[in-house]
Amino acid sequence: MKPRVAVIDDLEAARQMMERALSRSFEVATYASVSDALAALEGDPPAVIVTDLRMPGIDGLAGLRLFRERGIDAPLIVVTAYASVETAVEAMKAGAFEYLKKPVDPEALELLVGRAAEHQGLRRDNARLRREIDAARSIQGIVGGAPAMRQLLEVLERVAPTDVPVLIEGESGTGKDMVARAVHAMSRRASRTFVSLNMSAIPETLAESELFGHERGAFSGASVARRGFFAEAEGGTFFLDEIGALTPALQPKLLRVLQDGEYIPVGSRHPRKADVRIVCATNEDLRARVQQGTFREDLYYRVHVMPLRLPPLRERREDIPLLVRHFIEKHAARLGRAPLPPSAEALRAMLEHRWPGNVRELENCVERALLLARGDELRLLDLPPEVRAPDSEAAEGGYRRARDEWERQYLEALLREAGGSVARAAELVGLHRSTLYEKLARHKLVAG
Repeated sequence: MKPRVAVIDDLEAARQMMERALSRSFEVATYASVSDALAALEGDPPAVIVTDLRMPGIDGLAGLRLFRERGIDAPLIVVTAYASVETAVEAMKAGAFEYLKKPVDPEALELLVGRAAEHQGLRRDNARLRREIDAARSIQGIVGGAPAMRQLLEVLERVAPTDVPVLIEGESGTGKDMVARAVHAMSRRASRTFVSLNMSAIPETLAESELFGHERGAFSGASVARRGFFAEAEGGTFFLDEIGALTPALQPKLLRVLQDGEYIPVGSRHPRKADVRIVCATNEDLRARVQQGTFREDLYYRVHVMPLRLPPLRERREDIPLLVRHFIEKHAARLGRAPLPPSAEALRAMLEHRWPGNVRELENCVERALLLARGDELRLLDLPPEVRAPDSEAAEGGYRRARDEWERQYLEALLREAGGSVARAAELVGLHRSTLYEKLARHKLVAG
C-alpha cells in the first residue's frame, strides 16, 4: 500500500504539478486551503504533508501549528516562492521537516517526500516497539513477548514470593542472572541482601571457605576468621551460578543447608543457621550429570523444586526487535549517541543470525553498532562480521546436530530390534562390532 501524501496549495496548477510528480510512488490527495485539509485529515492523518507557505487565510506555518494541535504529527514540507535564510529558519523553528523553493523540481520533491515518509515510518515503528517493550518488560525489566518468555514470567510471578529453591536453566548469555535478581526483588526478602557467586570461577581449594567461611587457623594462611557467602546472604537471597561446577565433596554440605538450614564453617565444630533463599542456575543438563554419577540425585531434587527454563534467543526470534530497541535505549545515552534505529538490512541480519551467545551477544552487537554508526541509523556494516555474514557455520552445525540425532534414534531402534545384543545388531546392518561400539559410545548408548 502506497503512503498517503496531502498536498496543500491555493494554485490549482501547482497542485496538479505536485500530484503528477508524486502519484507514481504515493497516494496523493490535494487541497486548496489549510482549512479544507484540516477538515479531511483530522482523525486520519497522512504520512506526509506538503504545503505552500503563503496562501490566503491560514498560511503554511500557521497550518503546521494547527495540525499539531489536532494531533496530526505527519512531517510537513514547506514549498515557497519566497525562499530566504529567514524563511528557512522560521520554517524549521516551527517544526517543518524541510522546505523547497518554487518552481519545484519534481524529482527533488519525490525524493524529499520519500525521505519524510520513511522518517515517519521509523517514528511509528519506534513508537510501536516502545509500547511493545513496555508491555513485554512488565516484570523487573525482563524483555520478552515470545510465548516461552510469557510462560516463564507467569511462573516467576507465582514462585518468587515463596521461599522454595529455584533452579534457572539456560544456555550462557540467556539472562539467568537477571531472572535470579527478579526472584529476589519480588520476594519477601527484597529489602535484604542479594549475593551472587559463580561456582565455576572459584578454585576448588577455596570453594568450601567461600561458601561457608572459616575459623582462624582452619588452614595454612587463615590468619583471621572470615565470613562466607551464606553468612553474607543472611536474611536475603544467595544466587549460586553454574551449580554444576560444585565439587562432589561440597555437594552433601549444600544439601545439608537445603534440608536442615545449617552449615559448618571450615575449622569449626558448631553448626550455624542459614536463613537464606537459595536460587541456582546452570547451563548444563543436571539430570544427565546425575545419571553419570557426577551430581548427587538427592541434591538435584532439592534444587530442582521449581525449575525455570530460559529459552535461547534462536527460539524467541520474535523478541529480537524488542531487545534491539531496548539495548539501543540502554546504551545510547551512556555512549553519548542518539538512539539510532536499525536499518532494514541490519535488522534482517540480526533476525537471521543464530546468536550462540544469546541475549548477551545481541547486546554487545548493538553496543558496537552504536559506537560505529555514522548517519541516522544503524547500518549492516556497523554489525560484527559474524552477524553480517550468512550464518553458514551455524547452518552446518544445525545439520550435524540433526544428523547425530537421527543416528542416535536409529541406533536405539536397532538395539531394541537386536534384543540388546551388539553382535546381533552389527550383523543386521553389516557393521563390524568395534565400529558399532564406537558409535554407541559416541551417543552414550549402553547395550543390554
